[in-house]
Parts: sequence; C-alpha cells; structure tokens
Amino acid sequence: MVRGRNRLTFAPMKSPIFILFTVCIAVPAYAWPFSDTLVLPLREAASRALAHSVQTRKARWERQATDLRLADQRRNALTPKVDALLNADYVPALPTTFLPATLFGGQEGAYVPATLGQPWQVFASVRVEQPLFDESARRLAPAAALTAALQDVLVEQSEEEVLFQTANLFYQVLQMRALLRALDASASQLEVLERMARLRVENDQAVRSDVQRVQVALAALQARRHELEGGIEALQQGIQFLCGIPLDQPIALAQPDTALQQLALPSAVEQTATYRLLEGRLSLLHLQERSLQAKIWPRLSLYAQAGILSQRPDVRFTAADGRWYPLGIVGLRLEWPLLEGYRQRHSLERLRLEAQRGEEERDDYARARDLELRQARMQWENAQRTLRVREQALVLARQVVAQLQLAYRNGVSPLSEVLSAQTALAEAETQYEQQVFICRLAEVRWLKAAGLLRTLLD
Repeated sequence: MVRGRNRLTFAPMKSPIFILFTVCIAVPAYAWPFSDTLVLPLREAASRALAHSVQTRKARWERQATDLRLADQRRNALTPKVDALLNADYVPALPTTFLPATLFGGQEGAYVPATLGQPWQVFASVRVEQPLFDESARRLAPAAALTAALQDVLVEQSEEEVLFQTANLFYQVLQMRALLRALDASASQLEVLERMARLRVENDQAVRSDVQRVQVALAALQARRHELEGGIEALQQGIQFLCGIPLDQPIALAQPDTALQQLALPSAVEQTATYRLLEGRLSLLHLQERSLQAKIWPRLSLYAQAGILSQRPDVRFTAADGRWYPLGIVGLRLEWPLLEGYRQRHSLERLRLEAQRGEEERDDYARARDLELRQARMQWENAQRTLRVREQALVLARQVVAQLQLAYRNGVSPLSEVLSAQTALAEAETQYEQQVFICRLAEVRWLKAAGLLRTLLD
C-alpha cells in the first residue's frame, strides 16, 4: 500500500509465487472441520444407533456382569470352602469348674474346685469343608443358564427400542424435507405468477394489488420455510446424537425404497423378546419355589480341620519350654432342619403368588400382542388407501393450477381463483407428504408388532 498526497493506493504484487503461497496457507486455516456431507441411509443410521446407544451398552454390560457372577458361583460350588482361624486371647480371670474329689483321693460325692487353662492362649487352625449333597442348590442350578438367557433378551429388547426410535426420527426428517421441497415448488410457481402479474400490470391488464397479493403469499411461504428448516436442523441433530455423529458433520438422509406392498409374516408370539422375558422370569420363579421346598431336605458335607494350641502364664510363646498341642479333625456333617418348612411357608406363598401374576402377565401380553398386530395391519392398510387418494388429489390439484394459470395469462380467470387453487395445491402436497410419513411409520409399527424390527438392518 502506497500513501499518496491526498489518497491511498495499493501497489500491485510483483511475484505470483507469493500469492500462491498465501492461498495455500490461508485456505486450510479457514476450512471447515467436516467438508464432505455424510449420506446416511436408514440401515446405516440404525447400525450406528445400536453401536452408540448408552441403553444398549448398559444392557451388554449387565450381561457381562451376569456372566462373571455366574462363573464365580460355579467355581464356588465346585471348589471346597477353606477358612483360616487365628485366636490370641488373654483371660485375666480363668473359668473355674468343679471336679469329683475321687480324682484327687477325696471322699465319694465331694467336689474339688479347679481352674482350667492358662491366662495366655493362642489357637490357629485351618478348616476345609466340601458339600456333598444339597438338594436345594441342585434344583437352583439351572437358574444360572436361565439368568444369562434373560440378560440376552434384555439386550435384544433394548436394541428394538433403539431401532424404533431411530426409524421414527429418520422418517420425521424425511417428511419435513419433503414438505420443504413441496413448499419450494409452490414458491417457484408463485414467483412465476408474480412475474405474470407484473407483466399484466405493465400492460394495464391488471392492478398493482394483484402483485402485492402474490407477494403476501410468497412471504407466508418464506416464513413457513424458515420454520421447516429449524425443525429439520433440530431433528437431524437428534439423529446425529443417537448415531454418535459429531454435530459439526453435515449429513444427508438417503431416501428409502418405495413403500412395502405386502406385509411380512409376523413371528410367533413365543419368539418375541417381551414374551420370552416374561416366560423366563416365570421359569425362574418356579425354580426358586422348587429350591425353597428342598430347604427342609438334609444337607451332607465333608470337613477337615487341623490346628495347634498353646497356653502359658505369660506371653512368651517362643520360649524354649513352650509347648504346642496339635489338633486334627476329619468328619461328615449332616444338617437336617426339621422345622425349617414352617418358617418358609410365607416365602413359598409369596413365590406362588408372583408366579401366578407372571402367568397372567404372559397371557395378557399374548392377547395384547394379537390386538397390536391387528391394529398395526389395519393402520397400514388404511394408510395405503389414504395415500392413493392423496396422490389422486395432488394430481388433480396440479392440473387445476396449470389450467388456471394459463387462463390468468390469457386474461380469462381472475387472480383470486389462481391463488385459491395454488393454496389448495400446497395443502394437497402437504397432505400427501404427511401421508407418506404416516405410511412409513405404519410400516415401522407393523415391524415392531411383528417382532421384525431387526429387518431394518438387512
């Protein structure tokens, strides 16, 4: 830059190498972190949502924690129980007992008081116990595999919820984008109508208020467009949050295939995640009931104990005159709680009531699922029929607008009829796009009721 006497002038660059170097440095500095738009079909969105969902990951973590807990229980059942014991006691007042006097040469029937033990006592032992027979534990053993299966069903149920939420949000975005395209098409037709109105005003074939009326309609469409753009942005951010995509990454949702022409056959009610979950919980209650009934059976175990004992009048157990006395025991232990059944009667009644409630919940779900299937199929069929009617109405509305625009250009039809027809066309396009979304949502609801939501990943 060269400063003149009365003005500022810029001196031209003498070297093009400097310009190229400046561009190479400046462009990356101001480039967006994500320049490419990510095209996201429904299948990829569903896969990303499953991989990123905290709800699904929590279910998988619970599954892993259950595996660790069951493995620990199996190891504890197979390995013996080992306990180590060490007691160091000081007894300032030793217990006194009475021994027969005949042991010390006394009279028959007399007793002599005797103090047993020493004030300082140390006892160390190791006890090993191995259960040999426990009917209650044996009956409850299948509960481990059943618990793991229930955790798998919970993972599957959480995945179905994530798939349904993702598909619902995905189709909402597509619906609003379709409405935005329809609104742009209506705006383009109004712009053509505005040019025709201006031309007619210039030729003294119309009044200026005709142009203003068209401009008012265009302004309303523009306001509606801003609302749709804000809603689309919010919904797309919701999809990016579900899928774990950075919010700065531009995305574009791919259009799905045409609507299904024939509904897939639903899976049997016994194969659905909810039914298997209810059935598994019911089986677990029955196992607990059978195990509790076996609590009154005898339990047999083998045990062994080894230890050493020393007693002294002082604390010098390491002295040369100290003596340690060994202890060793091997035996069988039989436990038979003869009156345990009376204490467990309340627990058994509670388990039976819970099992009865579980059976009613299972049967009620089977009936509710049949009703859900019927309603989902009816909604899908009604949506398909309504969509065909909306499509015919849209074609007719477009024909009427084209005819009235031609008539207005020729000065035969008034502007009010053209604007009314244009409004009817915009409404027909809105209803058609909304009905397309209703059909898609009906498909998703059918897949959910039929237990086929995972087909979205195929």
